[in-house]
Amino acid sequence: MKVQLYAVCLGQKWEWRITIHTQTDIQYWFEQYAADAGLVVFEPFISFGQGVRLLQKLNGDTSFTSRKSGEGIEEMGETALERFRRIAREYVMPNQEAFKKEVIHHGTWRHSLYPRVVLDTGAYKDIVDACSGRSLLIEEVHQLLEGVGLDCGIGEAWRAYLQLAHLNGDLELSNGLEVIERREWRQAFKKKTSYRCKRCGSSDDRMFWSACVHCGQECPYCEECLTMGRARFCSLLVSGRSALVAPFGGEEVDIRAYIEPWGLSEPQARASLEGLHYIRGDARDHRKVNWLRDISLVLFGSVERVGLSVRRRTAANEVVKPSALRKFLIWAVTGAGKTEMIFPFVHHTVAKGGRVLIATPRKDVVLELQPRIERAFVGYSVVTLYGGSEQRWEQGQITIATTHQLMRFHRAFDLVIIDEIDAFPYHNNPMLSYAAAKVCKTSGVNILLSATPPKAIRKAAERGLLPHVRVPVRFHKHPVPVPHLISVPYLRKSLRAQTLPSSLFGKIAISIERGAQVFVFVPNIQLVDPMVELLRKMINPRSGGSMICVEGTSSKDSARTEKVQRFRNREIRLLVTTTILERGVTVPKSDVIILDADSRLFDEAALVQMAGRAGRSKDDPAGKVYFAAKEITYSQKEAIRQIQQMNRMAYKQGYLLRGK
Repeated sequence: MKVQLYAVCLGQKWEWRITIHTQTDIQYWFEQYAADAGLVVFEPFISFGQGVRLLQKLNGDTSFTSRKSGEGIEEMGETALERFRRIAREYVMPNQEAFKKEVIHHGTWRHSLYPRVVLDTGAYKDIVDACSGRSLLIEEVHQLLEGVGLDCGIGEAWRAYLQLAHLNGDLELSNGLEVIERREWRQAFKKKTSYRCKRCGSSDDRMFWSACVHCGQECPYCEECLTMGRARFCSLLVSGRSALVAPFGGEEVDIRAYIEPWGLSEPQARASLEGLHYIRGDARDHRKVNWLRDISLVLFGSVERVGLSVRRRTAANEVVKPSALRKFLIWAVTGAGKTEMIFPFVHHTVAKGGRVLIATPRKDVVLELQPRIERAFVGYSVVTLYGGSEQRWEQGQITIATTHQLMRFHRAFDLVIIDEIDAFPYHNNPMLSYAAAKVCKTSGVNILLSATPPKAIRKAAERGLLPHVRVPVRFHKHPVPVPHLISVPYLRKSLRAQTLPSSLFGKIAISIERGAQVFVFVPNIQLVDPMVELLRKMINPRSGGSMICVEGTSSKDSARTEKVQRFRNREIRLLVTTTILERGVTVPKSDVIILDADSRLFDEAALVQMAGRAGRSKDDPAGKVYFAAKEITYSQKEAIRQIQQMNRMAYKQGYLLRGK
């Protein structure tokens, strides 16, 4: 992307500016300020990245900000050219002496020496609306405009529309990578320059340098978010402003009106009520919203304030530090009905004219949530976004998206609900954490959902640093099944011997006899098929003539969805799988066996989630869970402790059915 730099004099003040369509800027300033304006335009055009960096340095030069008494535009133009060349020389731009200036007066413009730009008001509004709340590379902007059927005219008229929107403060035009300069005290305060992606927050270790046709030299781009488009130092990144919604506080409507329609259980309703009070900012909500900085960075990445020179900037366009965002955690046991608990939050926000985002790590969960949300919120527009989604460029009052799609948004939503914050690929992924932080409006709220919050978040909640509510019981008010420990040899040894220990096989036989579906979890994909063959060999000869269907699946299985459905339909009785099914799968009458539970691949969160597949039905709330392993690890003990702790809490709060 090529741009042009210029200096504009407004009365007695001077400003440095950058433009992707010079004629638009010339017309804009003279129409706004008439003879009080004067411009000094510099040639030749340079790359966007070079232009942004020069602009930052020029704006940092405070000696060139005001017009001296009696000084004309021509003299100011000579001074501006000298400064421009000097700073360009500092950054080793080739042929800096080739830079020339052109001084433009109101009179020359008024006498039609410069062509006027004629734009369609309706098209301008449609473009601004289409880009509202989005953060897109220019290639994506073209796809967006084509996708929504907008015609910007012939040639490069789109440049004029975007530049005018930028001058009006309706759009923000910036480059793809931010330059960070600092002094390294470990190296005698030597100046160090680094780059950071404005879409995903990645820094130097994820930058790749290659020849660039726009820069005419080596130019970095971000490899971390490359699948979402190439964000170069000289790429154009377009960010749209979202409409502001009136604050939610001070309502006279009884807040319980947003809870009653959803038929929530007492624990669910209590959690939703706490969340609603927090969203509204009521006096009774938690006030300790400023986390320790290190905890904040773990969850939301490192977000810095970006200083851009845009007239009439609004608060909705500001990039704020993550510690300033309002966050509320719902910490609920597996099977507690977290989806139902967020319905009052969604209801409250959309009823006030706000926009809601529900983000989840996996595409299959997005597709599962879509019909449930559409049935629950008839009359509101629902958009689903994932890789290959047909609704890619649609705007909805309620958006359900995979977390990767968040990079295409900017301060778009009043309520952002992040589901399964401990799950892959969101957990320990700074890119997605950064994206989650920047999609929420500065006046908005982040709701975090998890049955197994990461350690840093869990500690923050326990210490009172993170507003939260716990839901320690499932909707059927029975305790969560506590796993039993079984001592067995390593699984590979059993596979080589082609037999399972009687202590383990006996548990499998009991589950089959009682009519349960059995999840059999193994640590890695290579163990799935051998385990399926061994189970078939051992079970069917002892099944009394009736064949027991045993199947296996993993992330590499193209028939995974079909097999899971057959498992739900009881056509498959034993399903050998990996952690790919640790979440989001509910089978009414099921038991869980985790083999090699001492594997380093099974942390405490994974063990709790896998164990949570059992006992989810009110007709079979006491499903069986077994940790089968050679050794007892910290993760196993911690998973059992977490489940027992939630059960004790449920008992103390009177949520469990009598006698449970």
